[in-house]
Amino acid sequence: MSKLLNKVLFFDFEKGSKTLGNNTLIEDLFGYPVLRPDSWAAFEATIAQLFDIKIMNIKKKLANIDVVEPTRVLLPKEGVPLDALVLDTFSELAKKYQRTLVGKDGKLKIDGWGKLKNAIDMKMEDITRIPCHLIVNVHAKKDNLDDGSTPLIPYIDGSSKEDLAKWFDFVVYTKTVPAPGNKLKFMWHINKTSTFAHAKDRTQTLPAEIPQDYRVLLDAAKKAGWPNAKILVIGTPGSGKTKSLETLVQEIPDTKAKEEKS
Repeated sequence: MSKLLNKVLFFDFEKGSKTLGNNTLIEDLFGYPVLRPDSWAAFEATIAQLFDIKIMNIKKKLANIDVVEPTRVLLPKEGVPLDALVLDTFSELAKKYQRTLVGKDGKLKIDGWGKLKNAIDMKMEDITRIPCHLIVNVHAKKDNLDDGSTPLIPYIDGSSKEDLAKWFDFVVYTKTVPAPGNKLKFMWHINKTSTFAHAKDRTQTLPAEIPQDYRVLLDAAKKAGWPNAKILVIGTPGSGKTKSLETLVQEIPDTKAKEEKS
């Protein structure tokens, strides 16, 4: 048996990792210790230690012309293998930056909102360029619109919440439904509706609701021919955002060994 993914870098910004167990258990699960930077600056400093900014010249043939596209990427430093990067939650990481912008009155000035949006946009552009699977968890909140509708949107202050989903291949909402034995069944809703306004599946192959199992999303991405998947998970506290990360490292059968045995 082998794991679906072997090296998962997990950033925990609000101590939600306790859902998965203690530090030793998490390191055994993900192959790396959980990281808990306590500020936006500390997070950026950690990223700088682990990744290098590179400009890659990607060549493409257009008729008889060789077009070169300079592309900025963040590559893990040598000796740091990485299958997936997890931010849990980006809502809290954005809050950490926002707290550095407030004045003595505890309020954010008008230019502060612009700085917040710019910082979030630049950070999302950077981390989505890392060549690995990306999982970003955010809290959900209701948005009361003039027409009386109340869509669920990412809990991030400022206008960045409106276009956060643009960076991702899959945008799923956590959902719990009753199950036998007074238990709950944890699901992801992935079909765009008036309530689940940002839901998205770029493969256009998945049903409206799926189990909270990353194997489903990663398999869909693989079938689509993508080298990795960028996934945004929106949900309320206690709805499975962190617990479902266990499925990233589920053991899978060794197909080759099985075939040799048969």
